[in-house]
Amino acid sequence: MQTPYWSFEEYSQALRTPMNPASAKARVMYSSLTGAMVSDVRCMQIPVEDHLVHRGDGVFETLLFEGGRVYNLKAHMERLWASAATIQINVPLERARLEQVIDDCFEVAAEERALAKVLVGRGLGGFSVDPAECKKASLYVIVYKAPPPFMERYPDGAKVILSVLPPKSGGLARVKTCNYIPNALMKAEANAAGVHFALGVDEQGYLTESATENIAGLRKDGTLVVPPSTHHLPGTTLKRVVELAIAGGRKVIELPLKPEDLFDLAEVIIAGTTAYVTQVVEMNGTPLPVGPVAGELNDLLLTDIYQAGGAPQNW
Repeated sequence: MQTPYWSFEEYSQALRTPMNPASAKARVMYSSLTGAMVSDVRCMQIPVEDHLVHRGDGVFETLLFEGGRVYNLKAHMERLWASAATIQINVPLERARLEQVIDDCFEVAAEERALAKVLVGRGLGGFSVDPAECKKASLYVIVYKAPPPFMERYPDGAKVILSVLPPKSGGLARVKTCNYIPNALMKAEANAAGVHFALGVDEQGYLTESATENIAGLRKDGTLVVPPSTHHLPGTTLKRVVELAIAGGRKVIELPLKPEDLFDLAEVIIAGTTAYVTQVVEMNGTPLPVGPVAGELNDLLLTDIYQAGGAPQNW
């Protein structure tokens, strides 16, 4: 036999050696299997028999900590519970307890601006596809440092292409499952084309979403146009931007958009947890109309982040 075969002691010794530098991105992890947090990346592990690992059987949310708090937490928690219920997983923590765990993880991470993945898996079982193998769901929270906002990294705005990938089915498209292969392939399309985002198109030719963001547009009269989420995930950030726009007196309508419609708009925007409100300036190599409202909406979002949460905390 040529492949090394380790004992537990030998494996434990190997864990003491330096890890892949990419692992250092994670600051804190909580596991419902232990009920505890860890900050050593060598301890951040998920069992291979968790159906979350070998079947992608689970749901998740990505949370932003900024302005001294977790932003838009209520909307994320509501969507997490709705997603879990749709695929018949019982979240293993009460909501108040999970929110406390999230707060504690961000406190230990001690970052002024950070992200967290909240993963809810089917749980430990065997290696078949059968959910009945899993007696109790699993839950993991991983906090990591957030990259700078998109418009800080790319102040000239975003370039997009139209994806050639088929859209997700209507029902599952609205559930934030851990099966993100189509999303990953959309991002790969954008990378290969040298642009920032790829936009999905459904069977009727209407725009859906990018890999992890929602698209919207502004008419010349200032009306915010939001496509209905029939074939894509309803975004918590875009939903909040809509609420802020309405509160500020802006008219908002829900209307399907085809790619060619974007050129008749005054502005095109992308909204997401890490993108905030991003101006889209080009599609498939053709310039799109630009204007000031994207920046105004982004300012409204940033004000909402910091006003409600106060100044950033330093633990």
